[in-house]
Amino acid sequence: MLINEHIESLRSLMKKEGMDAYLIDNSDHHSSEYVNDYYKERTFMTGFDGSNGKALVTLDEAFLWTDGRYFLQAEIDLKDTEIKLMKMSIEGYPSLLEYIEKNLSGKVIGFDGECFSSSLIKEISKYLIVKGDKDLVNEVWKERGNLQFKEIWSLSNSLSGESTVAKIKRVRNVLKEKGATSHILTSLDDIAWLFNLRGNDVSITPVFLSYAYISLKQAILFVNTSSLNEETIKALNDAKIEIRGYDEFLSFIKTLRNEDILVSSSSLNYSYLEALSNSSNTIIDSENPEVIMKAIKNKVQIKNDKDIHIADGLAVFRFMKYLKENYGKVPLSEWPLSQKALEYRMKDSRFFEVSFESIASWNKNGAIIHYEPTKDHYTMIEGSGFFLLDSGGQYMGGTTDITRTYSLGEISETMKHHYTLVLRAFIDVSMAKFKKGCTGRNIDMLAREPFFSEGLDFLHGTGHGVGYMLNVHEGPQGLRYNSVVERNDSAIFTPGMITSIEPGLYLKDQYGIRIEDEILCVADETTEWGEFYRFETLTCAPIDLEPILVKELSKKEKKWLNDYHQFVYRKLSKICDESELEYLRYVTRRI
Repeated sequence: MLINEHIESLRSLMKKEGMDAYLIDNSDHHSSEYVNDYYKERTFMTGFDGSNGKALVTLDEAFLWTDGRYFLQAEIDLKDTEIKLMKMSIEGYPSLLEYIEKNLSGKVIGFDGECFSSSLIKEISKYLIVKGDKDLVNEVWKERGNLQFKEIWSLSNSLSGESTVAKIKRVRNVLKEKGATSHILTSLDDIAWLFNLRGNDVSITPVFLSYAYISLKQAILFVNTSSLNEETIKALNDAKIEIRGYDEFLSFIKTLRNEDILVSSSSLNYSYLEALSNSSNTIIDSENPEVIMKAIKNKVQIKNDKDIHIADGLAVFRFMKYLKENYGKVPLSEWPLSQKALEYRMKDSRFFEVSFESIASWNKNGAIIHYEPTKDHYTMIEGSGFFLLDSGGQYMGGTTDITRTYSLGEISETMKHHYTLVLRAFIDVSMAKFKKGCTGRNIDMLAREPFFSEGLDFLHGTGHGVGYMLNVHEGPQGLRYNSVVERNDSAIFTPGMITSIEPGLYLKDQYGIRIEDEILCVADETTEWGEFYRFETLTCAPIDLEPILVKELSKKEKKWLNDYHQFVYRKLSKICDESELEYLRYVTRRI
């Protein structure tokens, strides 16, 4: 197999460089979750293209670490290769660091230092001699293309709700509080937010390849200058932003002296931190201040986002109508159905791309949590069962992420019970009222309890932060009970944060069920016991009522569902076609 040949070629290079192991990921110079195809070295070396996974090649073995969303997918992708799947957070499987400590201590590990966070390499260096100056995969990848840059565009205040000047002022105030004189920023979504710019350098995420330097008196944006149009250049000039070339960044930071530099080691890569760490500079390792600022949406963003979710909900409703009315009458299959959902979204003039590759899965494929059909590989809808659609859009005014699971044909009582179990978990989080100071680890248990009570669980977080015309997965907040290195599990929920709720149940070789909405954290009341918050649902699309066992819902859960469908009907009935009203009434009926 080509994969095994790639690994052997890499081993030959490792021996020449005196390396005992080599670490590989699909990561760019900015620690991005989704990357330009140019950076997908782990996919090239392993065949696994999930968004989370690290490969380790030694002179004798090869491994891939990934999380529960991708276990089934990875088993398929790694089949017939020598690569062993290491299941993260599963008993019996050591973590990457545990494996390194036990099997490789004192040996030499190589990696591309510009593609791994300095925080991870710091941990690895406790056990190994690190060598981050060689991109060996690039030497194996003979047909690797060139890095492509695309146009960058600016946001008006009617979309951003806050000027770049105001944002930079807020960042400088944080620098003063932390005793920093400057700030290095390499995370693409933070830069896009700070400068009110968007781009297309990464598929499905409207960001652009860039770096930024902010001092108390100076602001520099390092970017591919040919990607800037006149309007964008004017916006940057008006905000007194100096523009320099993307390739000038590394040489620039090597010149910095006698500065107290605020950086986030979880996002700043190893090579850049090494370049900054000369004897005259002081490194202040702290989360980028833009992270929390970006997470708390302002009034303009919230208003726009609510409007977008109504438009997005109409597209999902129309998809539901198409699916239900055509099932059993015309041939249906996964890939064309995912494109049908896209077709409905594209009817809104504000839509400009999907927010992630759609997950459209029939029956057993639904158990592969991040299963993605393609135009060449998909399954026909035959017989009865569950069809799961997890999809979303990037709009001028917001980012959406929604999952609905639809029953088609006659399904068993067990399937209905499992669907109702997922729905209950979903509703219980939606109804949550909680005190200021609560984190996602507190709230997550509301979703897990219905599963835990039956000895069940799902191997992914219950929810993640969602960006505004930015990353569909955005920190710092999330809903999960277990600690994950790349997440800030201590992030406190704050009014203005937008998060997903998406519990699910996945039975191998049978089916998968997931229901997902986006929610807004809002203030509820203040009493003698403190401040209390709750969630306001933004997503506006019907939930399939057919597979529900109503007797298993509590009165509160049933009331929430009826109230939610009243909200959906009230919003969608104003914008749908006259011919769609009858079906809208039916799918939002009281139970």
